Formats: sequence, C-alpha cells, structure tokens
Amino acid sequence: MTLIDSFDFTLQKRQVQEAFELYLTKESSVLAKFLANGRKYAEWTNNKYEWLESQMTPVQWTVDGAVASGTLPGTITLDSTVGISAGMIIRFEAATTWVDVGNLQIVVTSVTDATDIVASIYGWTTDIAIPDNAVAVLMSKPIEENEKSFAGENDWEPDTEYNYFQIFRTTVELSDTALNSLMYGNPNDVSAQMKQWFYKINNQLSEQLVRWRRVARTGSANGSFAGFDFYIDTVWGNVVDASSAAISSTLINNLIQMIKEDAGSVDTILCNTNQARKISAFNVGGNNPVVTRDETTTGSYVMRFVSDIPVAWGLISNIIVDERCPKDAVYLLNLDKIALVPYKNRALKLVDGTANGQDGKTAILRGEYSLVIKDGKFSHWKLEGLTV
Repeated sequence: MTLIDSFDFTLQKRQVQEAFELYLTKESSVLAKFLANGRKYAEWTNNKYEWLESQMTPVQWTVDGAVASGTLPGTITLDSTVGISAGMIIRFEAATTWVDVGNLQIVVTSVTDATDIVASIYGWTTDIAIPDNAVAVLMSKPIEENEKSFAGENDWEPDTEYNYFQIFRTTVELSDTALNSLMYGNPNDVSAQMKQWFYKINNQLSEQLVRWRRVARTGSANGSFAGFDFYIDTVWGNVVDASSAAISSTLINNLIQMIKEDAGSVDTILCNTNQARKISAFNVGGNNPVVTRDETTTGSYVMRFVSDIPVAWGLISNIIVDERCPKDAVYLLNLDKIALVPYKNRALKLVDGTANGQDGKTAILRGEYSLVIKDGKFSHWKLEGLTV
C-alpha cells in the first residue's frame, strides 16, 4: 500500500480503500468485513444493484388456529401452504417448547388453497388436538412403486432483490499558509488529515448499514441504499420479539436452535454496547462468552459466544459491538452473505477539489457503494424488544 503523505491526487482509488480497511481493523466495526466481502462481487455500472435470493421451498409451516381431536380427516389451516403437496407426511411440534404433539402424523390428501390443506391421520398414530401456532414439520413424501407419472417440483424459488447506490463524501481544506507551516506532528499533510476523514466516512457508512432506507435518485432526492435491518425486519423475515425480557444465554441459544432447525448458519452476533455488556455478564463464574486474541478478525481481541447445542465443535458466534445498532435488539448474522459493493471505478478515492486560484488546497474523499444482503429474510435473524 502506497504511503499517503502529500496532496498527490494521482493515488489510485484501491490504495485509499485499502488504507481505509487498515484503519477499520483497529476499530470494533463490522464495516471492514462488509468491504472485504465486496471484493467478491462484480463492480456495478447501474445505480440499481440486483441479485438473486436463493432459498429452498419451506419444510415446515405454522398452524393457524387450534385443531380439535376428532377433526381428521378434515381441514387444517396454516399460515401458508407454499411448498406443501399431496402425499406429504407431516408431524407437529409445540410452538415454544419444540416438544412433539403426541406421536401424531398426518398425510396430506390435497391442498385446498393458499392456507388450507385436507389431511388424514397417518400410520395409526394417535389422534390428538393440535395447538394454535404449532409447527408442522415435513417428514417425507413416500413414492409409489413403478411410478409412471411425474410432476415437477419447484424446490428452489429464486427471487430478485435490489438496493440502490449511494455517494459518500467528506472534504478538507488547508490554506497555503498552513501547508507551509512547520508544526509539531506535522498535522498539515494528507496523512495527518486522513484519519479524521476516515472517521467521518466510517460514521456515515456505519449508520447507513444498519437502519437506513432504500430511496431512488430523483430530481428532489440524492438517493440512498437500505441497511440490513430493512431486509431482515420485514414480512416473512426472521424477527423474534423478546417481549421486554432481558437478554440471556437462553434467549440466544433458543434462537440459534431455531436457525439450526431451519438449516441456517450464523457466525456473528452484532449489538450495541449496552447489550454487549449484558452478554459479557453471562461469564460470571463461567467461561462463556470467551475472549480470545485473533489478529485476522475485526479488532485485536475477539469475544465469542458458544451455544449449548452439542454439535461438532459447537456453534460459535463472534460478537461485534457497534453503537449504531438499536439498543433494544441484537442481530444474528451470516456475515459471508452481506457485502458493501463499490460502483465501478468508484471505490473510496482521493479527489482534487482545489478551485482555480485558491490560496491553498482542497481534498475530497469520495466513494459510491451499495449494500448486498443475500437471503435477508432467511439467513439472518433479529432478536428485538429486549430491555435496555
């Protein structure tokens, strides 16, 4: 990386972004990871960045309204019947305890509409009442011997999602007198000013990444990209309400269990300082969360939460603190699916803004970026409504 030590505007944009990423490694910020992920994506040449959401059809559904014993054969109402077809064998779990609803299994005889199925008891299992909000879990779909009729199954339902690009800029001016003044620490060159510029850009980008909204450029609006909360806290998104409870290892472990059962994977807990302190308090008399030294991860010291699910190596999440996050929520994210992508040839760079005849120099730090969050409604989770 070239040393930035003068108002030399021939510096390449990538060199300035690398300097910015180096600065971020000394901060507790998720922004550095998002920028690094952005290198894996093609630079864009349109103000609207589009991508495919890759998600399999559901393998579990939610019962909408209790079903009394003796109802079957009959109708069961679900929140949605997307992904259900005749012949499927389904079992049920209670909504909050994940305990099986007896040994009841049903076979779907037909799908009536977007919310209703007709089903019968399967395999001489015991007829029992199905509680409201019970989870219907797909077991299998037995196939007849020597079948000769095949119906296509759309198990992958790609959808298009998008975000807009946004321009970020910060400016500094130094008079010619200041540039020629000898001062202790030499604060009048670009190297000395760069840290202040990076701080301002970091603050803008970090605020934008969390909660900002997707606004197109028009004659009256400069336009902005949406933050990741926009894609997570939405219809069909994975949002769990803590109902004003204090954050606890049980709440986090329950959420990780839900993610695991949905075949999901998260690697990061992102939260504000106040919730991070409460998570640190779990460690009284124990060893979870764990603090380790890891030079390759954002920040010099890394705190990790280890779930209580007994799988190989455990389910471990790095904890990243960002004061821009909501104080009453924590996010469980799959960081590999979130990226800050630069517009083509518009990654963070140094630009000469000096006016003709100006008695000094003006330097502009400018970049244009969009946020990509793959499978926002499926691969990332939000625990909200926590006590502050």
